[in-house]
Amino acid sequence: MGVRLVGKAAESSRPRYGPAAAPRFTSELAGRSFAQLTVVPLLLVIGWLLPGIPLLIAGRFLPIPMVLIAAPLAAILMVATFRRVPSRWPGPIQQTQEAGQAGDPERRPVRAWAAWSGLAGTMLVGAGFAAWQILLNSPQIIVLRGPGALIQFGYWIAEHGSPPIPQSLTAFGGAHPGLTFSSTGFSQGSGTLIPQFMAGLPIILAAGFWVHGTAAAALVSPILGAFAVITFGGLAGRLAGPQWAPAAALVLALTLPEQYTSRSAFSEPLVQVLLFGGLCLVIDSLVVGPLIVGPLAASVPEHGRSVWRGLARWRWGLAPATAAAGIGGLALGLASVAAIGSLATVVPGILFVGALVAGRRCQAVPLGSGLLVGAGCGLAAGYLLAPGYLRSLGTPLGDLGLIAAGLAVVAVAGVAAAWYRPVRQRARRLLAARPLRWLPEAAAGLCVVAAVGFTIRPLVQTVRGDTDPGTIAYVAALQRALRLPVDPTRLYSEHSLYWVIWYIGLPAVLLGWFGIALLARRCLRALLTWRDPGATARVWALPLMIIGWGVGSVLWQPGTAPDQPWASRRLVPVVLPGLILCAIWVSSWLAARARVRGAGPGAMVTAAACFVVALALPTALATFGFGLTFAPLPGAARAADGGLALNRVGPGQATAVRDVCGTLSASTSVVILDRAAADQFAQVIRGMCGVPTGVMAGASPADVQAVLSGIQSAGRRAVLIGSGSAEFARYGFSPSKVLDLTTTQDAHDLTQPPTAPWQISYRLWEATPGSSLAGA
Repeated sequence: MGVRLVGKAAESSRPRYGPAAAPRFTSELAGRSFAQLTVVPLLLVIGWLLPGIPLLIAGRFLPIPMVLIAAPLAAILMVATFRRVPSRWPGPIQQTQEAGQAGDPERRPVRAWAAWSGLAGTMLVGAGFAAWQILLNSPQIIVLRGPGALIQFGYWIAEHGSPPIPQSLTAFGGAHPGLTFSSTGFSQGSGTLIPQFMAGLPIILAAGFWVHGTAAAALVSPILGAFAVITFGGLAGRLAGPQWAPAAALVLALTLPEQYTSRSAFSEPLVQVLLFGGLCLVIDSLVVGPLIVGPLAASVPEHGRSVWRGLARWRWGLAPATAAAGIGGLALGLASVAAIGSLATVVPGILFVGALVAGRRCQAVPLGSGLLVGAGCGLAAGYLLAPGYLRSLGTPLGDLGLIAAGLAVVAVAGVAAAWYRPVRQRARRLLAARPLRWLPEAAAGLCVVAAVGFTIRPLVQTVRGDTDPGTIAYVAALQRALRLPVDPTRLYSEHSLYWVIWYIGLPAVLLGWFGIALLARRCLRALLTWRDPGATARVWALPLMIIGWGVGSVLWQPGTAPDQPWASRRLVPVVLPGLILCAIWVSSWLAARARVRGAGPGAMVTAAACFVVALALPTALATFGFGLTFAPLPGAARAADGGLALNRVGPGQATAVRDVCGTLSASTSVVILDRAAADQFAQVIRGMCGVPTGVMAGASPADVQAVLSGIQSAGRRAVLIGSGSAEFARYGFSPSKVLDLTTTQDAHDLTQPPTAPWQISYRLWEATPGSSLAGA
């Protein structure tokens, strides 16, 4: 048994023989190879995450079970996905021919050179990006911010198989007044320390630690970044044509935020792989299924086709279209395992699933089920592995739940209206009459108004509102260092659109926003008329929903500390790739229109090259330090020398940590005397050195003496550590220096893009008490 095709889809699937068969076979092989290879990174990631989550929750996260489960699971996912994939997708050429200028575009396959060159170029860009990021890899072993804490999280679960980190009170003789254990990224619970991050990236980092320790774990982020570039090229190839995939991948790879998040343990590249790859599979499921051509009205007969039909039309399980939809939905939901905020990114998928149900498409059930399962995995991982982190996000998660419920109500109402004939006929008449028939144009105009609003926002608004004392003090310190007016509650969110312009340039922003407006008009018109000539709305609806929602919400409220490049990571999952994708689509659409109007091959190549240069050149200039307002600021290590593109951050950290661990033994209990050293080194010493570590920041000599006595009574050797020799003066000890590392850190610019790393020094002093403390 197989999937029965009807109409033009059946005609195009019949075997052809003779001289014309070879070119067609070659073009279809090229297209299918492009479809398959650009989602391989996604399937590898899903194959590793799916068993990793339950094993980690169960406290059995060990290398042998993971490999034995993940390897066959990834193979099964590939078999289910690759059984039947499309060799061509609705593209700009077809959409410009919907008026009938050049016959039936769906009957003509994509030229083999376009798919082969697109595949080769995308893979080349991905490989070059990986090599570049490995060469300039900047793993943050010492904990300054999230990446360092995620590295420590990954190391701990790789060594111990479960995330609760014991406080080891017995190593200090029990609980004592003033003795704490929390540090950056790790909160103190009942007898344990709880990571304040989602477990998705640490699960993958653990694989690196298992392979070859810290050196292999440091390669995980560059490889994930390359995976993200490849899957993004695959998404662009599906939506704009395979020949445009290398250009899209190149522009994304050149952006400074993409490089910044691919050189250390950031979760954003993992989110990109899951989002882009999931969208690729959803698009494939819509294209590979039966009845893929003609208007939507023709593909949905009056009596409809049951959403359940087709779920078991394949001999060994799900039909290819439904399998791709299910795995794609699962990938979109699993993005929440890497970053819980990704739930807000994919929530518009509720409306898309509702539209599929209204159209009685067989992809509706597997896509919706996959989304629910993936989101459920993310919420379960969050509440069971990082409960304190999710509790701190209680209000935003509650608001997101209300939004999701509201969208579900809208989707159900739309399905009911589409399935009930009198309501459907009445709605068609209303939508065909003024003023409702102007809604597509109004949507496009609204997109333009939003762009203008974000442009003038700095002139009419100064965003304030941060209430966290630590962030307030941090921003005030930065403002003083940068000689800016001190306004510690300022968020600088009104400049969010200009952050985007800094990193991808004005041409990409203008073309991208124009693409959003044009696509919004087309998709809404297809929804209101229930006709989709060229299948634009079918393949673009879900990506456009995610891009539009993500761009608007992130630009309005980035939700991060405002210093660059740290704040730029919020642009990585959706904003920058979304605008680049729409800009690439507009470029391909304009080039296709020129071809339809009679432009020759030379003119087409010249136009395409101009579009690519216009998109890539400003991005490259910003990344290499030649963009706007690149003046050196106080605190910079040096003026822009290749920008951040050619500068490593934090070299020497791994060696420094090994040196510190070399001064400690298994019978040692460490007490850190100041908060700065505790935030940076407490989990490093506890995890990588394997030594129980407590914090007595600002404690009195009597309290410290009580802890030292408890350590001695437990039969262990006490070691005091501080970030300066002055920390030991009040306790009457003369410490020795065990760490003196001067290296670089990320820049912390507030009003311009970063051009070069800043300097930072790490110093640790150590003392081993042999007697009672002075003054105790």
